[in-house]
Amino acid sequence: MADQTGFDISADISEYFKYPCEWSYRCEGSWTMVVSLNKLKTVLRLRKHECKNPPALKDEENFVREISGNLDFAKHVILPLMGDDYVHVGKVISVPEGFASAMNEISRSFRPKHRLDKEIHKSCSFGVLMPDFCFLPARRLASSDDDNSRCSLKTSNPTFSVEIKPKCGFLPTSPYIDSTSATKYSVCHYCMLQKSKIKEGKYNRESKYCPLDLFSGESKRVMYALECLVSDPQNNLRVFCDGSGVFTEELVQGAIQGGRVCCAEKYFEMSLQEMKVFSDCITTEGNKHKYDVTIEGNTQGDCVTKGHKHGDGVTTEGHKHKDGMTTVGHKCGDGVTIESHKCGHVGPFSRKFLHILLEILINDSKANQAQTSISLSASPMCKRSKYLDSNINIQSNFSCLQFGNGGVLQQLLSVQKLDDIDVEGIYPLYKKLISHFERNPGLRDSLGFDGPYTLPLWKSVASSLDSSKSRISDNTPVLNADLNDQNNLYDAVLKICKFAVAGTAKDCSVMLAFQKTSKEKATVPNVEMSCGDVYHYNIDLVDLDPKEFDRVVKYYKDTKKTVKIFLEQ
Repeated sequence: MADQTGFDISADISEYFKYPCEWSYRCEGSWTMVVSLNKLKTVLRLRKHECKNPPALKDEENFVREISGNLDFAKHVILPLMGDDYVHVGKVISVPEGFASAMNEISRSFRPKHRLDKEIHKSCSFGVLMPDFCFLPARRLASSDDDNSRCSLKTSNPTFSVEIKPKCGFLPTSPYIDSTSATKYSVCHYCMLQKSKIKEGKYNRESKYCPLDLFSGESKRVMYALECLVSDPQNNLRVFCDGSGVFTEELVQGAIQGGRVCCAEKYFEMSLQEMKVFSDCITTEGNKHKYDVTIEGNTQGDCVTKGHKHGDGVTTEGHKHKDGMTTVGHKCGDGVTIESHKCGHVGPFSRKFLHILLEILINDSKANQAQTSISLSASPMCKRSKYLDSNINIQSNFSCLQFGNGGVLQQLLSVQKLDDIDVEGIYPLYKKLISHFERNPGLRDSLGFDGPYTLPLWKSVASSLDSSKSRISDNTPVLNADLNDQNNLYDAVLKICKFAVAGTAKDCSVMLAFQKTSKEKATVPNVEMSCGDVYHYNIDLVDLDPKEFDRVVKYYKDTKKTVKIFLEQ
């Protein structure tokens, strides 16, 4: 089986269904669970259902229709918007009887407690097979013309993969936001939502991560955002090594509760140390190394202590944080100044890891130019971002690492911005449109509001970022328009479809896989670090299912509740 964008997943997995022990739990969302088959570098997405309300067998046909529609949405809408560098569509396959129950048993001890109210239904007979984005895809060697010269970049080095759920990366400018919610113009939804999560007991402290920092296109802000994700991974960061989870919120909390570590930063640092992946460039014996990184006052790896300066010259000497701890000579960027572990600061191994991620994102931004031009020169700052506070005493040459005008983050931000009137503008339009559909039976289906995604309506959505096409409809005052007029009706439907697509872009995940390798050229993206190390990498998007239109009502109520809780505290 090969998907339409070239990933080869043709191996027959039917034999492996007979041996459930070959499969392992990978991760899950609200309605799907992912299990992996490492031998074939393949994952299988299986639909979950509420344990107390299992579906009837007659619902199976509807389920297959639904997941097929989801794949069509990814193929015909998201792929044209994001590009085939980042979107690879899987295939619906049948699953034998008993396999779902076996996966429930195998996964149970690894699953987050708050997800246990749902499980894969024992009668589940279909799933979605996809390439495992925790690994690099097989690629053809650039120096060979032989059709059989495909290689899987085999090496003794581990393959790391990072799943980032960025969330919404911009502040709304919609004129339809009510004055009681005006704080939305200066504080992003993610940062506001942190207070709700604390109040509900989901997390015990607010994350310092802000999506606007990650999407800023400014190297120091992006690095800061990555460090914040390590400090508070929540549901926004997962790290895997050769397909096995090594850093997640669940693993961190288990280690903290078990008294093995004091914080997420320490857990990540210890995990990387134990894997010895950067031992050749970061040691603790005070010997100078090619990375010019110092620990305990000596040059090595990525770290400098006791105020010893690194090439980037980034220091925060004596900077005091809200937790009352003072960092002496703590560095940001390529150089790290750490005298000893302090909660709230990533260590040298972690910083090296994040620096590789940063270089990958920068290289990707230059290799894949965006379809649309969104200026990054004056990237907005969320009022709740701690970036400026954290950089009060920082002077850095880190800005020499410049982002290009493209890449996965830039393109994802463009798709997110298809929501240009906010849910407070969409909500009354949605109610008006639904009322119009109720008065005109059959109209909703004839327009293709719910698909299929090959219809003209969805082709218009899929080409929304094409700057060569007119976007006059975006400026049409559709909220007050007469929907009996066909042009107004089409513009209203298009506006809501774009809002739904933007919702998918706000909630999807970015998968970045990378592996240290030789300098042998292959047709796979790679970055070369200043020390000479070369890393092949691959970037893909996952969780690209369409958002149900009736969720507009829930989004509207949720955002009002989020703003209310944020303003009360």
